[in-house]
Amino acid sequence: MQNLLLLTFIFVLCERSCFANPRVSDFTTGIVAMDEEYDRYKKRGDDFFVQGDYSNALKQYRNCLEVPNFDNDPYAKGRITLVTKLTKLRDDATKLLNEGKGEEAVGLLKQILDENPNDPVTKVTLTDYWSDEATKLYAQKNYIEAKKRYQEALKYAAKPDLIRVQIQNCDEFIKAQQKPETQAPVVQEKAKVETPVPVQNPVTTTKPTQDKKDVAVEPKKERVKKETTPPITLRQTPAPKRRIIPKILTAVIGLGAGGYAYLLNNQYQTKLNNLNSVSQTTDPDGDNVILTQSAFNQWEISYKDVKSFQSNKTTMNACLGVAGAAVVAEIILFALPKPKKQTGFHFHPTTKNVGLALQYRF
Repeated sequence: MQNLLLLTFIFVLCERSCFANPRVSDFTTGIVAMDEEYDRYKKRGDDFFVQGDYSNALKQYRNCLEVPNFDNDPYAKGRITLVTKLTKLRDDATKLLNEGKGEEAVGLLKQILDENPNDPVTKVTLTDYWSDEATKLYAQKNYIEAKKRYQEALKYAAKPDLIRVQIQNCDEFIKAQQKPETQAPVVQEKAKVETPVPVQNPVTTTKPTQDKKDVAVEPKKERVKKETTPPITLRQTPAPKRRIIPKILTAVIGLGAGGYAYLLNNQYQTKLNNLNSVSQTTDPDGDNVILTQSAFNQWEISYKDVKSFQSNKTTMNACLGVAGAAVVAEIILFALPKPKKQTGFHFHPTTKNVGLALQYRF
């Protein structure tokens, strides 16, 4: 009887343990599933944050709080506060740019980069702003200020090659503008030193008295001397032709080619950023698998758009070459001496008397 009771007790314990273990296992599995769901939302939010896509990042961080047992998660709450702040800064900066208050907008954009240094959207905005300001000054031939703004744009540019070319162009034009200013005083000093002493008129010189025979022969000798004497001029310098029209045409061609190349490069970067954003949206896990057909169609359209636009790189390189050639031609035109008007005293033989005549040209 005692053995029977002992066996019954052991059977009951085994039965309870068998039913208890699956419940514990199911509870543990549920916790792991919730953790994975939270981690998935968190990773997507962080990825959107790095890309500067704050609207989608905000959605993912709010999804983190919807996961059971994570409604008071401090990380998600902190990121929501930060993303809300950066979104407001970006909206305020966009409004200031539209109102023409660029300096105030730049200050707000820099605050965004302080919190998110890798924000590509903010960097593109700063690059476009400084490049536009520099291009305006470049067209006004204010190359010193234009160079400063190109250097600011270079700090944020993802593709800095074209901006570096513009900085080199500014350096060349600055040298060409400063070169005539340094040579002007030297030319004036030479003009003072090389001023010739006026030649005495031979008609006013006295001659000894001669016989009548000698007087008859004297006019013939003076006529021969008058015909063979070359004219004497004061600093005759050839006046080069003005080159205003070639300078204007060269500057217009260079600016047009450089501006078109810059426009093509910006369009390509915009399409490439759009493709990256679509890729992150359609394939957030990064496993190269797109689940829905609509998402795949969206990605394929963006991909084909970027692929077709790559053919414009040849045109962009050609425009850069034209801009470089225009810069060289502009430098040559600036280096040539400016036309000067012939002024000063000029000596030439007289047609009625014996000797030289003095003339001043204005």
